Order: sequence, then C-alpha cells, then structure tokens
Amino acid sequence: MSPTEPRRSIRLRLALASAALAAALVGLALAGVYVAVREILEHETDHGLQAELDELEGVHRASGTEGLRRTIDQRSVGLAGHDGYYFFSERRLERIAGNLPVWPESIDHDVDDLESTTVTLQEGSDTRAIVRFVRMDAVILDDGRHLTIGRDITEQRRVVRALRFAAVSAFGIAVAIALVGGLSVSRRLLGRVEGMNRMLVGILAGRSREHVPIGDRRDEFDELADHFNRLLDENDRLIERMRQFTNDVAHDLRTPLSRMRAQVEAALAHPDDTGRAQEALQSLLGEINTLLELFNALLRIAQIESGSLRQQMRAVDLTALARDAVELYQPAAEEAGLALESSLSPDVSTVGDRHLLAQALTNLIDNAIKYAGNGVIRVEAAADGDGPRLVVQDAGPGIPEVDRKRVLERFVRLDASRNLPGTGLGLAFVKAVADLHHARLVLEDAGPGLRATLCFPAPQADGRNSREPC
Repeated sequence: MSPTEPRRSIRLRLALASAALAAALVGLALAGVYVAVREILEHETDHGLQAELDELEGVHRASGTEGLRRTIDQRSVGLAGHDGYYFFSERRLERIAGNLPVWPESIDHDVDDLESTTVTLQEGSDTRAIVRFVRMDAVILDDGRHLTIGRDITEQRRVVRALRFAAVSAFGIAVAIALVGGLSVSRRLLGRVEGMNRMLVGILAGRSREHVPIGDRRDEFDELADHFNRLLDENDRLIERMRQFTNDVAHDLRTPLSRMRAQVEAALAHPDDTGRAQEALQSLLGEINTLLELFNALLRIAQIESGSLRQQMRAVDLTALARDAVELYQPAAEEAGLALESSLSPDVSTVGDRHLLAQALTNLIDNAIKYAGNGVIRVEAAADGDGPRLVVQDAGPGIPEVDRKRVLERFVRLDASRNLPGTGLGLAFVKAVADLHHARLVLEDAGPGLRATLCFPAPQADGRNSREPC
C-alpha cells in the first residue's frame, strides 16, 4: 500500500463478518426449529386423520351405510363442528351425513388414493365471516360412496405464525447483538494492534529503545508482542555488531594503510634511489595482499552467515578430512619444533560443505601451531551418541575463560598475540562454519593448552543432520 493510499480499516469488516456468521448460525437453527415444529404438527394431524379414516372404513364394512351414517352423525354433533368435519355422500356427492354442507371443491373426488390437504372454510355471514383452516383427508369406499373428514388446524396455524414471528424477531435481535458484539470485540482487539502500530511508528521515527508493552493475560497478542520485542533486541544487537565491526575494520586498516603511506612517502623523498623504490613496491605488495586476504575473509564469513551454502551440503568423511589436514600441516609443525599427532576413528561423517569444514579445521591447526610454543598438537576425529566431532588440542598458554566467547568475534586479538601475524578472523570464520552446520565450537582448558572442539549434531535416519546441537 502506498503512503498516499487511504487505509482501509478492517474493524467494520470484522464486525460484519462476525454478524454474518452469527446470522447464518442463528438463522439455520431457527429455520430448523420452525420447519421441524410445522412438520411435526402436520404429521400428527395427518396420522390422526388416516387412523380415523381406517376406523370409519371398518364401520362401513361391518355395519354398512346406515351404521356409518349413525357414527358420523354422532361424531359431528359431539364435536360441534369446530374440531372435526365430516362429509359422507353418494357417488354423485349427494350428502348422506356430516356437518359439511357440500364436498370441498379443493379435494378431487375422482381419485382413489387421495392425499391430505389443507382447505379454508368460511363460517358465518359474509360481513362477519370466520375463516378456518382445516386439514382434510378423503377416501372412496368399497361401494363407490365418498367419505372425507377433517380437523381444524386454525390454532396450529396461529402457533406456527407466532413461532415464525418469534424466529424472525430472534434472528433480528441476534444479528443486532452480533453486530454490536463484533464491533466491541474488533475495537478491543484492533485497539491493541493500533497501539502496537503506534509503537512501531515511534520506533521507525528513531525511538529504537522502546518496546511493545506486554499484558498479564499472555494471550496471542502478548506472545506476538514478546516475539516482536525479541526481534527489536536482535535488531539492536545486529546494529551494535555492525557498528563494532565498522570500528574494528577501521582500526585494523589504519595500521597497514599508515605503513603503506610512510613507505610511499619515503620512496618519493628519494626519487633517484631505485633500490629504495623497489623495496617500497615489494613492501606495498605484501600489505595489499594482506588487505585482500582480510576482505576476502570478511566476504567469505558474510556468505557463510547468509546460509545460502546449505543447499550445497553433501555427506563428508570427517576421518579422511582430518587425515588430509594432518598430512598438510605435518611439515609446518615439524619446522616449528612441534609434534602433530592424530587419533582418527573410522567412518566418522556428517552432512556439510567439505571445503568449508577443511578450511575451519586447518584454521584451528594453524592457530595451534602459532600459539602452542613447544609440545604436542593432537587432532582427533571421533563419534559417539552425541554426534561426530573434530578436536584440535595444543599445549600452549590457552585462552582465559573470560575471553573464550570474545575471541570468536571478528578482529578480536588478545594481547599475547598482537605481535604475531594474523587478522583476528580465524576463530570467527570457524564459528561461522559451525553455525552453518548447526554445530558448536567449544573452547576448553586442556591443562595446559587449549582444546578446540567442533561438535556436530547427530545424524537423523534420513541421513541429514539433526537441527539440535550435540
């Protein structure tokens, strides 16, 4: 949405959606009750009419026309013509008995299998007529005579109409309550969203230290606010890291650039001294190579931290990788007066990027050679229930426990190593490779010396690494 586009609030839409849902549910429930009551009343009436027709047919078969006439006359008088209606006639519909003057016009008298139907009867004069609703059923007797009976359902119709009115009224009230409730709930819920939105606007305006307030109910909004506050804290941490990174880069570049400037100025001060100029160019080339290595290392770490290299991971034989690294650094260790030993278990493997793992291991071995002084450097490749691991252990001065977390950051160099060549990115690179592989880089006291362990997660049944660290 562009900044100039008006905002479309979802408050009314949420209220309308709630009202529509409530209306649909209440409407279906009330309609079901209405139809069920109407059908039950009609079914009971039809069942009673059919039972009475069967009874009167039995009277006709047992007592003939005269017996049926007497029965109908008795029932017509007993019901006073308000609850029961009867019409017993000849084939041509001449009345024999009953309280109906004529055969109802809406009932077909030529059909053998007649169905129950509702007719309207008018009682009294035209000026003061009373309209009554009668449910009627009819039958053609064995001798061809006709018989129809009915039950007054005017009161049933009134009950059904009252029920329909009540259902419509309840539906309207339910919709109104749902609409008001939807507006109230949406106002309350979206009020919290709007409060968070105002807080975010303030954060974007520069008040980065502010946080979204969290209530005591610990509902979904509080959980969202908690996650967002954690995101803000992580963002602050990343900004601080970037600020520190910028300061560290500037600090580390100042010294080599100053040396390069001094060398250029010295060469320019003696333009006729070809030997001095050649020496200055050689020195500048070395400084430039150091700077290129620095920037290449930074770019490599950034690429690793992006996680894009996970798509290239394959099964890696850590035993073979450690064996190759030991063979590569054996001459350098002997030249430094150190013994490089190995303890390699067979078939130690993980899923990862072989090149990155090899470079991480060689960084650890290179650091051990630089700082071990005298003694033995031991390289291990092993695996147990916690997962595979690579270990590089030396007998040097080690790293104080208070500094072990700090040395994993970029450009951090302890005082004892400031006079040795390096960029301060070796352990930061190893840490980035470990994070990429969901592994851990653990620095421990070897008593004496340092024990650096790359601890990988245990493999899953499908061959991939578990996301849980070992």
